[in-house]
Amino acid sequence: MKPVKHIVPVFFVLLMVFAGCSRRHPGPQVIIKNLNTGWQFRKATGSAWYPATVPGTVHTDLLNNKLIPNPFYGTNESKLQWIGKENWVYRTRFDIPDSIFKKRHISLTFNGLDTHATVTLNGKVILHADNMFRTWKVNVKSLLRRKANTMTILFRSPLEVNKTRFEKQAYPLPADNDRSKIKVSVYTRKAPYQFGWDWGPRFVTCGIWRPVEITAWNYVKINDFQIFQKKVTDTVALLEAVTDIRSDRAQVVSIQLFNDKKLLKERGVSVHKGQNKISLVFQIKNPKLWWTNGLGKPHLYRFTVQISGQRPHLDKKTVRFGIRTIEIVQKPDSAGKSFYIKLNGVPVFMKGANYIPQDNFLPRVTPQKYKSLILAAKKTGMNMLRVWGGGIYENNLFYDLCDENGILVWQEFMFACSFYPGDTAFLNNVRQEAIENVKRLRNHPCLALWCGNNEIRVAWDRWGYQKKYHYSKADSAKIFHDYLKLFHQLLPDVVREYDPGRFYWPSSPNSAPKGWDQEARTGDMHYWGVWWGRKSFSAYETHVGRFMSEFGFQSFPAYSTIARFAPDSSLYLISPIMQAHNKNPDGYEIIKQYMQRNFRVPQNFRQYILVSQLLQAEGMKKAIEAYRRARPYCMGSLYWQLDDCWPVVSWSGIDYYGHWKVLQYKLKNLYAPVLVSPVYKNGILKVYLVSDLLKSRQVTLKIKLMDFYGKIIWQKQEGANMTANSSRIVFSTPFKTLLNNTKAKRFLHVEVRQNDTLLAENNLFFAKTKYLALPKPQLIYKTIQQKGKFGVILSSKVFIKDVALLFPADSGVFSDNYFVLLPNHPKTVWINLKNAQKVFRKQIKIEPVKPGK
Repeated sequence: MKPVKHIVPVFFVLLMVFAGCSRRHPGPQVIIKNLNTGWQFRKATGSAWYPATVPGTVHTDLLNNKLIPNPFYGTNESKLQWIGKENWVYRTRFDIPDSIFKKRHISLTFNGLDTHATVTLNGKVILHADNMFRTWKVNVKSLLRRKANTMTILFRSPLEVNKTRFEKQAYPLPADNDRSKIKVSVYTRKAPYQFGWDWGPRFVTCGIWRPVEITAWNYVKINDFQIFQKKVTDTVALLEAVTDIRSDRAQVVSIQLFNDKKLLKERGVSVHKGQNKISLVFQIKNPKLWWTNGLGKPHLYRFTVQISGQRPHLDKKTVRFGIRTIEIVQKPDSAGKSFYIKLNGVPVFMKGANYIPQDNFLPRVTPQKYKSLILAAKKTGMNMLRVWGGGIYENNLFYDLCDENGILVWQEFMFACSFYPGDTAFLNNVRQEAIENVKRLRNHPCLALWCGNNEIRVAWDRWGYQKKYHYSKADSAKIFHDYLKLFHQLLPDVVREYDPGRFYWPSSPNSAPKGWDQEARTGDMHYWGVWWGRKSFSAYETHVGRFMSEFGFQSFPAYSTIARFAPDSSLYLISPIMQAHNKNPDGYEIIKQYMQRNFRVPQNFRQYILVSQLLQAEGMKKAIEAYRRARPYCMGSLYWQLDDCWPVVSWSGIDYYGHWKVLQYKLKNLYAPVLVSPVYKNGILKVYLVSDLLKSRQVTLKIKLMDFYGKIIWQKQEGANMTANSSRIVFSTPFKTLLNNTKAKRFLHVEVRQNDTLLAENNLFFAKTKYLALPKPQLIYKTIQQKGKFGVILSSKVFIKDVALLFPADSGVFSDNYFVLLPNHPKTVWINLKNAQKVFRKQIKIEPVKPGK
């Protein structure tokens, strides 16, 4: 691509006069039209055609035509594996309006074909596609007719296409999550989780999963528009707008740059035939910075570039851009090397979760589901989501919402827990995939970093594949060489070229052959000693890394979710249906083992579901508080996982239907800007005060040791300096004599207040829940209406450990839930629902959780 040349000012004036004297203003010079209607599909060996939805998948098309049962119901997953083994054909007929047909250039854009697709237009093959993550563009001007154009797309089964490659491979490539003996997922550039995972089903889909578009244009078209941030101070931001345009001739054009409607720059340039790159450097005075959730507003500028020539408004493109500086700091220290994010010069503790695709059938995820999930993350204090490498490069809407809500994204390339071939064709395909997605996402201020893969390096170092697969030295050398080619050469080279300045991290976690202790000293850490290692929750306090990017614990989804995939006759743990909806083979056993350690195990199935969620929340509370207390050594907490792709027993905080588990409510306190965390160890009570706020404050610390009937055994109140952006011990005292032998009968309540405002509170128990001598609950409540809001005031004369407001469609509608109710301390809960009073009467139950006998 050659740089453009600037034309002389006199010629530019003449050009503008000519453009301004145009008497008529024709329609848009670039037209983009969706081609998503009128589609049909059939099995390649069949003859009957059925209506198809585009974007869509073959599974959802079969379901919509009542040709298969609900894939998520019962054990239907196993009955529908035949679909992924078949070839499928899609077709449509369409006319071309004159406004498009008369254009000089017409192309078809396929934004997502899943995966091995052959496209035929009016009898001529125009495309062979082989990557779900790529966009495919074909010039079709010469092939189109005004009327009755026919397009067909043959989707070949990836299971069959890549079977030969699997069989000819000289050594097996590990792909443990591919739930098949013939593991073709590593050869297929397709969402890895669709081949099965330990939280998801195996549905090997195909179809037109993102829109098909017709693009028509004359003379000039903008292909890409990027804003580079060159320098930022408090008084000025120096930016560069780089526009890639395609011209079908040598000509003179005018380029205009706007901030909203304000003209920033205008310049006449001469462009040559082909690709051109135009650069405009400009300033924003007194820039408003983009901040993460909790630290400030995520301000977004709206920049538009517009191209004009002999005809006005040939093309334009708009991007939203957040001005901010971001740095991943890796600084050697006495323990190893730091790993934290510095935003606008401020070290920021990352609070968030791992994100997986929201459905196995991706086009079913509506804009409203995206909005609800990102808002749930915001409401619970998150400032980062990790887009895990076994899913997809998400839709633009996902990143737009993260931009708007101040949520940073740890973005992985789509490789996870497997090893991949290193042949030229595969690497060239991946390179183009990476280029396209880096260019698509690089303008988003939410994009914090690129990461090469999930857990592949640690798998090679610690999972014993060399022994398991009996690799020779030559095999091992070749596999690791191919790993380095992909994740240490190809992908970082793409990032350096197309998104310079953005941090690249080869693998999450990167390298720790000696185990978790080594992993904890540098880089990010995945800690699974709890759950997989079956260590107690207290292990979270002794295994603290520099940045905890994975840790988690399973729980059941809401009862209302289970009722949608299982009949009453299957509501027991060892039923085939319940077994099919926990993809971790030891999942139920592990949940029960931890429940026996910490709770009285309920016999009632509904109560078992709820206690499993309390158990999960208790484990995550132990972990998150330990990580936040440990700052600045530890500067990130991303639990596994935010969401589900189908109704399942999993590690999520929000289930497939958007129902909040106990954990999601608990995060409101765990991820709040201020956390107070009491710890009792070796007879000493310590109270940590953690603040993410950027200004220090004088606060009041109130500590009470109480019994469960409200009697105060001991109390302390004193002032404290809540230091900005820090964790520190603000109170410490010997405490053993105050407990004597009454650990099961007493608890500690801690509050942090500034004047009359409650900033944080917490409770510390000195025995496991199953040993607590809790009194019989005495819960009373009354409804309240205030300024158009509806709520409930709850109170009790005795301590209640977990008060539940049970609502079948609870998508975070309560201001708080599953909370402690202190003796003689009323609590108000607001209900965010339409017709809340009516819904409350008919559908909401309030009850203390019964933790079994």
